[in-house]
Amino acid sequence: MTLLFLEDMFKFKDMKWFNAGLKKAPTKRRYLVSTAGQPNWGDEFITRAWIRWLAKSEPDSDIWLDCPNPSHASLLFRNEHPHLHVVNTLWQLIWNTSDLLNDSEAAAKKIRGWIRNGGTPREDFGIDLLREMDTVHLLGGGYINQLWKANALLLVALAQLKELDPQILIYGTGLGLAPLEGVDLVLARMSFPAFDHLSVRDDKSADIAGVDCGFDDAFLEVANTKFDWLERDLSARAFVCLQQDVVGRNTQAVDAAVSSLLLSGVKKKEPVFLVEAIPPEDSWSLDLFKEQWDGDVWLLPFSHLWNRGFPGIDNAVWISSRFHVHLLGACAGARGIAMGFGNEYYDIKHGSLMKLGTGWSSLDMSAESPVPVSAMVNADFQAEALRIARKKKNEAARLY
Repeated sequence: MTLLFLEDMFKFKDMKWFNAGLKKAPTKRRYLVSTAGQPNWGDEFITRAWIRWLAKSEPDSDIWLDCPNPSHASLLFRNEHPHLHVVNTLWQLIWNTSDLLNDSEAAAKKIRGWIRNGGTPREDFGIDLLREMDTVHLLGGGYINQLWKANALLLVALAQLKELDPQILIYGTGLGLAPLEGVDLVLARMSFPAFDHLSVRDDKSADIAGVDCGFDDAFLEVANTKFDWLERDLSARAFVCLQQDVVGRNTQAVDAAVSSLLLSGVKKKEPVFLVEAIPPEDSWSLDLFKEQWDGDVWLLPFSHLWNRGFPGIDNAVWISSRFHVHLLGACAGARGIAMGFGNEYYDIKHGSLMKLGTGWSSLDMSAESPVPVSAMVNADFQAEALRIARKKKNEAARLY
């Protein structure tokens, strides 16, 4: 009886092996790197755009997303590609150098050694997988700069990967790299020659990378005709997005936003949405707004934005400190105000959109006495945004 059991077991194992052999091999192995999963509206919007692009262009490929928070990202993108896997290998390698935050050269040496030889038992499985990829792609966003200087090690890791296997194609698209300085700038510039394709979204990043200025990756989703990224069924036309990360909580910003809404023709009895691009941090000013605004003030949570789309209301008025809210609001044709805090990182970002011609007003909160402004828009920008979106679509088509 034991012999019969063993015989049946080996037959079963052989059958499993046989069935596994019949499985269709993936056409390609694509590896995407982003800061998805916090969640943060702009980062998630860009990541979803690329996953959707691959779902359309390469539905049979294996897609690996490397991001800081795989659990949240797995939920956000669970229905976007039939072969999506989410890990955090590269991010974990960077975190493993946290004791060397003030010694970027030593951290880079460790990263190169791990990519080349392993030696990080918890991450070695992921490194082995990384070496098997056809492409590795740093998705767009402003996560490699002096504010988060350790993230420049992503460039170092990919350059080392390319040195190990020149057949792996290394991409970077829509990156914001400024400000970047000192040894971190040197490490970045040493890494860029390893890239088979590199595009950036602003002039200062173009100077750092030695490439022509391109466009933010969010324009890829604007070009996506299968999904409408706008929601057109909301009961208010005034929207405010005031962050606290990077720029801190500035209670004067609430005063300036209230005055600017009134200057922009929004009646004080009208409802206003406070937009939560990063939950729950972006809701910090909700009670302050309610104290100063006669009409209703409602929170528009991230979950609503994600599930229903970005507000695309006629005659909308936006005030935003966030870059991607500025970008998408202008793409939707809304009048708007970009709120700045004298922060170089955000000045570069908003400035790149001003250069593209969004026509939004600027409200400088770094001034001793901030002067409220009226929301504006360039009536021609929607058409320009579609032209930019087609260029971004062409870039994606060249890569995949």
